[in-house]
Amino acid sequence: MADDRRLLILACSQRKRPDPGHLPAIERYDGPAFRVVRRYLRQCPAGASNLDVHILSAAYGLIPSTYAIVHYDQIMTPCRAAELHDQIRSRFLHLLGSGYRSLCLAMSQIYLLALDGWTVQVSSDAQLMVTEGSQGAKLAQLKRWLWQNTPDDTGSKQLETQRRGHALIRGVEIRMTPPQVLDVARQALAEGRGNPGNYQAWYVQVDKWRVAPKWLVSQLTELPVSACVTQETRRVLAQLGIEVTAV
Repeated sequence: MADDRRLLILACSQRKRPDPGHLPAIERYDGPAFRVVRRYLRQCPAGASNLDVHILSAAYGLIPSTYAIVHYDQIMTPCRAAELHDQIRSRFLHLLGSGYRSLCLAMSQIYLLALDGWTVQVSSDAQLMVTEGSQGAKLAQLKRWLWQNTPDDTGSKQLETQRRGHALIRGVEIRMTPPQVLDVARQALAEGRGNPGNYQAWYVQVDKWRVAPKWLVSQLTELPVSACVTQETRRVLAQLGIEVTAV
């Protein structure tokens, strides 16, 4: 349905497949964001049918993901963004005329220069996301947008585990109620242990502080933070009845 249509615009990537001849742009570019998008297109054909993907290329401008391109080596610069601005802006406005309900721009500030002035053209009714932060944070935001904010972007078993006050991680058993978990966190914060604010895509609210799930599980188990994996720590905290929130 038209009301369900979404538009994703990705910046081109420096990493490209070296195959000779022409390849669809979605296949030619091979950076992390493109791998995420290709996985979504494979795993979620129903959602993919309502998703339009375009690419903002330093060489080609704003092109559909199916547009066939050759291998090239050109980077986006402020000068190049200015050269492409009118062409890209015109194409972008044409796309917005299709009435997308949701729009995601996954690109750096230098690519946004080529769309300068774009914000005033986006309908106030449309949902808008511009990825920001580190590369890891941007990828996490892109995944959540693609998979419609589901807890597990792979479509596998969801992390909403039955809350039972018991969890096991790396051979360490935890038996705590939510208040007990929060008390441990408060004590660790008061003592200045570790780096609780070192989170990217997910956090746990402890009073007025946002803390990293890995850090919290480390405090509960005395395991080093480096031994914890984000998805694993989210599972553990869910089992203990602690809410983990997306940034």
